[in-house]
Amino acid sequence: GAKTAYEMIVTAFAEGNRKTLKNLLSREVHDSFVGVLNEREKNGEIIEFKFVGISKADILDAEMVSRNAQITLKFVSELISATRGKTGEVVEGDPKKVRDVTDIWTFSRDLSSRDPNWKLIATETAN
Repeated sequence: GAKTAYEMIVTAFAEGNRKTLKNLLSREVHDSFVGVLNEREKNGEIIEFKFVGISKADILDAEMVSRNAQITLKFVSELISATRGKTGEVVEGDPKKVRDVTDIWTFSRDLSSRDPNWKLIATETAN
């Protein structure tokens, strides 16, 4: 469920896979992510990325908002990530180092909808 969605979203974002992101994100989060992808492309930046795994996933909150079920989770994941500039130099991250990343994400699902999928509606980086 949530762990799979987290990995899919993080990986799709690193790869610039807009089609996958569109299906998993709310319009607001999607627009924000696409803005970052557009900026990355404009700057000629390339992401080297490897998802190592999720070491922890905790539920922080769950509530009903109108017809929408919302759940907020804290993910602690391990990944390798580096951003390379136009000439191949590393401008951010380290292509050889595994780092811990802590994210707080909120997912929502309209319970009156036939669509069983949850959408990411909010993100926060905790580290």
